[in-house]
Amino acid sequence: MRSVDEITAAELLDGLPSRVHEVYAPFVRDIPDHPAFVEGGRSWSYRQFSEAVDAAAKDLSDLGIRPGDRVMIASENSVALGAMLFAASKLDAWGIAVNPRLSAREIDLIGTHSGARRVLFNSALSKEAADHASRVGAKIDAVGPFGGIGIGPLNADAQAEPVEKDGARQVAGLLYTSGTTGAPKGVMLSHRNLLFTARTSGILRQSGPADRIYGVLPMSHIVGYSILLIATLMHGGTLYVVAKADPAALAHAIAEEGITSLFGVPATYQRLLEHKAVKGIQRLERGKLRIIAVAGAPLDLDLKKRIEDEFGIPLLNNYGITECSPGLSGVRSEHPVSDESVGPFLPGIEHRIVDRQGKNVATGEVGELHVRGPNVMLGYYRAPDLTAAAIDDQGWFNTGDLARVNGE
Repeated sequence: MRSVDEITAAELLDGLPSRVHEVYAPFVRDIPDHPAFVEGGRSWSYRQFSEAVDAAAKDLSDLGIRPGDRVMIASENSVALGAMLFAASKLDAWGIAVNPRLSAREIDLIGTHSGARRVLFNSALSKEAADHASRVGAKIDAVGPFGGIGIGPLNADAQAEPVEKDGARQVAGLLYTSGTTGAPKGVMLSHRNLLFTARTSGILRQSGPADRIYGVLPMSHIVGYSILLIATLMHGGTLYVVAKADPAALAHAIAEEGITSLFGVPATYQRLLEHKAVKGIQRLERGKLRIIAVAGAPLDLDLKKRIEDEFGIPLLNNYGITECSPGLSGVRSEHPVSDESVGPFLPGIEHRIVDRQGKNVATGEVGELHVRGPNVMLGYYRAPDLTAAAIDDQGWFNTGDLARVNGE
């Protein structure tokens, strides 16, 4: 098998479907009974999930969701959330997944800024979602096969956005990120943005139907949406859906449930080691685990070493940003490192490191990281000035992060 670094951006783009909901169609056809999801002890086959998406799309359409509308779903990780995001894609609506643990003010800000046609709340899954549903007078009903969904009132003033035939220009998901300003910014990610990253992720990790991915990072954030939800189904794997982080449940899933891939933030691994210590466990069982990856925050080298000693495999550090769908670089499993570096850039990602005057710095020097590639967002929704400040007329996106690229 070719390594990901031997594959060109053109090859990664070649044959991509136009819309994210099309990624699982080959597996519905070829391995319809293979599990697409496991949630709370229940398995959903690819056929069952496809039927659930179709039913959810019909119900969303009946609820007045039109092509170009924004539909907001406040839910913990669940098959229901995944199905409704794909159903939005099927309708050419924009899916907005939000964490129900956000405050009322934050939820309302996103709903207002996005001009959401409807806001849905997965009340069956969490008290937080149920409380929000009650607050806005949502009617509890089913969407597709999923009961206990709070359906907020129709926003009759919502204006549908134009629909683009080209998936490179059509928005699939609107992800809100507060950044450093605290004001929510809606990151417009196209179908191609997400599909390009999902394909790269699967090839990087040699994913396939034998994989069972632990899905604890929220789908309301980019890694959960792109790398866990879309990439898993694009490569025929099984997503083991987890609503809330629980280190005891994680340790059990690794030991007993055949988890092959774990993506976490540093706290995921820290809490796992704390659980081991509190319970007096001599050594955590590795089971079938073959890949452990980390991103989202600085990686402490002591934590990295302790986790690697525990499982006997490298902890692969990655770097990305919501605006880049998110993947920009990652340590390769065949070339592990002993430091906290985040590995080579992913294929198709152009980069430059510049000083305050915008001039390229020498190799090994620190500067501001600018990137360009098929993964870079379309822009910030309803914020042309912010978009122009972030992406120049040649397509370079300013990450705002300082970086250093080491020479070979």
